[in-house]
Amino acid sequence: MNRGSGRPGGRRTGAALVAALLVLVGCSGIGSGTSVQPGLEVQGGEVQPVRAFFPGPAKDATQDQILRGFVRAGAASDGNYETARSFLTEDAVKSWSPENEVVLYSASTPLVVTPRAPNAAVLSGPVEATIGTDGRYVAAPATAVRQAVFEFARIDGQWRISNVPEEFGRWLTTSDLGRLLQPYSLHYIATDRRALVPDRRWFARDHLATRLAREQLADPPAYLDGAVRNNIPRGSRLTADSVSVTDGVARVEITGQVPTDRTQRENVWAQLVSTLLQDPTVQGVSIRIGDVTLELPDVDLPVRTVEQVDFPPLPEVPLGKAVIRREDVLYLLPSTSTVETAPRPSGLTNITPTFHSLALSADGTDVAAVDPDGQGISRFRGTTRYDMAFIGLKVGHPAYDVRGYLWAGGIGLEDRNEVRLWAFDTAGDPAVDRPAATPVEAPWLAKRRVLESKPSPHGDRVAILHTAEDGSGAQVTVSGVTRGPGGAPVRLAEPLRLGPSLVGLTGLVWVSELSVATIGRRAGDDARPRPYVLSIDGEEQALAETPTGVSITTAGGERDIIVTTSAGTVLRRAGQQWLSLGKGTDVAVPAR
Repeated sequence: MNRGSGRPGGRRTGAALVAALLVLVGCSGIGSGTSVQPGLEVQGGEVQPVRAFFPGPAKDATQDQILRGFVRAGAASDGNYETARSFLTEDAVKSWSPENEVVLYSASTPLVVTPRAPNAAVLSGPVEATIGTDGRYVAAPATAVRQAVFEFARIDGQWRISNVPEEFGRWLTTSDLGRLLQPYSLHYIATDRRALVPDRRWFARDHLATRLAREQLADPPAYLDGAVRNNIPRGSRLTADSVSVTDGVARVEITGQVPTDRTQRENVWAQLVSTLLQDPTVQGVSIRIGDVTLELPDVDLPVRTVEQVDFPPLPEVPLGKAVIRREDVLYLLPSTSTVETAPRPSGLTNITPTFHSLALSADGTDVAAVDPDGQGISRFRGTTRYDMAFIGLKVGHPAYDVRGYLWAGGIGLEDRNEVRLWAFDTAGDPAVDRPAATPVEAPWLAKRRVLESKPSPHGDRVAILHTAEDGSGAQVTVSGVTRGPGGAPVRLAEPLRLGPSLVGLTGLVWVSELSVATIGRRAGDDARPRPYVLSIDGEEQALAETPTGVSITTAGGERDIIVTTSAGTVLRRAGQQWLSLGKGTDVAVPAR
């Protein structure tokens, strides 16, 4: 879905209410006639949006009107879809599942209904995005069109839909989205340490605790394979196919084998509590596996916080200070002043511009850069430059992770030509140790060129900007990282593509654990490139234009994005504008 510069969809209360009101008055093009009822009174938590309901079939309605009425009734707020079912025959009611794929289309582009003899019609229109049964949001290409064929029968002299396509769930306008579905996080356990790793999906707001629990029981997504595990017993399912919430307590009753290990029990609690507390009606969780209540010594039930079950918090990583390079001189990154007045960092040498694409270690003591010929990496510590033992060509922008590894993409030499990604262990003293480049297994990168490889803040994922070998077809993908002894990256999971509607991509940075930023433009759009924030949940948020932006990073998050232009100017985000920090060719932010 094309997001513009704001982020609609209910993350802010006012935005959710505005979106809900717009859907009530903007229903032309696919049906009309809605009744509005006030939502339930809410005591704290999210403010519920205005609820929308739609009329059933009118007497002597045509096939066109029946089909349009059915589609629009799928956007009702009650979650039971009784009105939508009233447009169907009894057999069609049994076969239609509103929980199938959700197709999103723009309210500004009405759907088309084309009759097909003898008693059928084709529903068609341009698609903005789809949401699968697993909650995965996928933005559609700019020219994507979807169609579905429906059949009709007369029941007591009135037209009804007698056959709904097998995979048809609901078709919603983009303005319906924030009222009916929201992005929520599922939580898994990192394979190399005890930490929660979130994954973000879209779920309908009705029966939310049940939806979240049901999906939390499933296996982790393919793009996190090897990086995370689910400590909930595999094959478990909800006993009653639902989670009841009474007096703020979500009662999760599942099948499966009861964990006997305390650590695994704590992990199960941490996963389900973290996930279910996103439901504003849930303030505590109880878990029952079979006929056994899952308990922990000295822990009172229900559990209301992850801290109650002694799940360890993430350790804090001491971070160095970001630097900016002007000509060959490094300065500490200024916040609002220009580079000329910024102080110099202590302990770092000057680095000539022929060494490009700077990366900075978490503690700020190490700088890495691509060599002038693009066929190797140098490491700078203090006033000394050290060659890295690299075996690749066309080296991409390197990046450190918080575990002390330096990542870099390239093309392997001779019999290792298929290798496209490496990692270096930088824990040792470069004056003594010269670590070898260790290949990171990623078969899907074959025949691709890695421009940038950026580990996520906690190192469980890596975002990669890559193209075909001729430089075309730039993509941003995210993959889970399998790590070996000592935390060494070993292999990547299958890629999850972000921003599929964007082209001409350049630059890449994580702005949170669940989102990255890049520079590009929408396919078919003549506008100049601009930064975009791309979320794991599929959202694409466009920021204000930055003419000739060539690289992007952040000093701390989405609000602190920094862009370097081809003219050698550094811009820092200031709300919906960009503040110039003066001349500069590289900005290096400590791994975080």
